[in-house]
Amino acid sequence: MKSPLPSAATRRFCRRVAFRVPKFSFRPIVLVLVALAASSCVTMAPISTVGGGLECQGRKSARATVILEAGAFGGAADWSLVAEDLAAKGKVCAYDRDGIGLAGIHDLDRSPVAIARRLGALVAQEEGDAPVILAGHSNGGLYVEAFARLWPARTAGLVLVDAVGTDASDQPLALADLKREARLAGFTPFARAVGLTRLVPLLDDISPTAEAAARRRRAWTGRASIRAALQEERAFLPGLAAVDALPPLRPAIPVAVIVASRAPDKPLDRAWRAAEVAPAGRACRALVLDVFASHTSILDAQRGDVAEAVGWVAGEQPGEGVQRC
Repeated sequence: MKSPLPSAATRRFCRRVAFRVPKFSFRPIVLVLVALAASSCVTMAPISTVGGGLECQGRKSARATVILEAGAFGGAADWSLVAEDLAAKGKVCAYDRDGIGLAGIHDLDRSPVAIARRLGALVAQEEGDAPVILAGHSNGGLYVEAFARLWPARTAGLVLVDAVGTDASDQPLALADLKREARLAGFTPFARAVGLTRLVPLLDDISPTAEAAARRRRAWTGRASIRAALQEERAFLPGLAAVDALPPLRPAIPVAVIVASRAPDKPLDRAWRAAEVAPAGRACRALVLDVFASHTSILDAQRGDVAEAVGWVAGEQPGEGVQRC
C-alpha cells in the first residue's frame, strides 16, 4: 500500500503476482523478462518439513515471547530476518497459516476470527496462558488485532507493522484500496499457472537467507498454498466487520505502530496512515514510528525499526512514546 504509481493495491499485489516492485514505477514487461531470466538460474535449496505449528528460536528471557504474523500470501519465511534479530534478546516464533507454505490444512474457515482462534491455540500449546507480544505485518495486523480482542489477558502488547486493521473501514481511500487488492488477488491462480508467481520473491524487497528464500519460492509455486491464501484474501474484507464486532481492544495493551511509506504526502498514503495509527490513539501507552520504507523492505532493510518497536512494547525504552493513563 501507499505509493503513487502504479495504484497502491497493485503495489501491494507485487507480493502476489510479480507485476511490479513495491513503491517503484517501471515498465512491467521489461522487469518480468529480466526476473524470468534470473529465476532460470536459481536452484531450490533443501527445505525442512514442518506441519504449520509455531517455529521458535531464541531463549526465554524477561521479554515476553514475540509471535510474528505474516501478511497475505505470506508466512514464517517473510519474517526470517526480523526473527533472527529478535532472537538475540528472547524467544520469537513465526508460522505458516493453514494450507500456506509448509502448513497442512486444519480448518477450512479462512475468516480473520478463525485465523486468530487457530493462532490462539498454537500459542497456548507453546506458551500456555503467558502473555505474548504480537507483531502483525500488512493483513496480519487484523489477525493479531482479533487475537488481542479475544484474549486481552494473553496479550502483552501489539506491534503493527504497516498493518491493516479494522480502522481501515473508516478511511474510504484505504477501503477502496483493499477492494482493488481483492480484485487483483483473483488473478493469482492464473499467474501461478503461467509461472509468474515464482517471480514474486525475486521482485519484492525481502532478501532472506537461502533456506527462507527457498521456502518463499515453494509457497508461491504450490497450487494448494495459492488456493489457501486466495481464500484468506476473499474472507478478509468481510472479516473487518466481524473483528470489529468483538470486544474492543483494551487501552491497557501497549500499541506500537510502524508506518512505512515512500510518499507520505500522497492522499492514499495519508489515508492509510490515519487508519494505521488509530489503535495507538486509543492505547494508554503508544508509539508511532514513521519510516521511509516500502511495504516489504520494513521486514528487511528497515527491520531495525521493528526490533525497536518490540523493545519498546517490552518496556526497554521507557522514555519513548506516549503515556496517557
